[in-house]
Amino acid sequence: MTEPTNTCPRCGATFTCGMQVGESACWCAAYPAAFAVPAASEVPADAGCYCPRCLAELIEARRAARVHPPAGSR
Repeated sequence: MTEPTNTCPRCGATFTCGMQVGESACWCAAYPAAFAVPAASEVPADAGCYCPRCLAELIEARRAARVHPPAGSR
């Protein structure tokens, strides 16, 4: 049986979601929370998860923005 794959909306890479294949937690649960989880009614039908590489990059960008906010944003 082939495991379901997801496609990253940012880079197009394919990856597997642990929750979709019956694992108790997905690989992404090991990452720090970086995004608010929207209500199901607010999520577009074609929305998807980020791949491990993109999620790590986005988390780092958010962390860096908090540490060094853009000039004039205070």
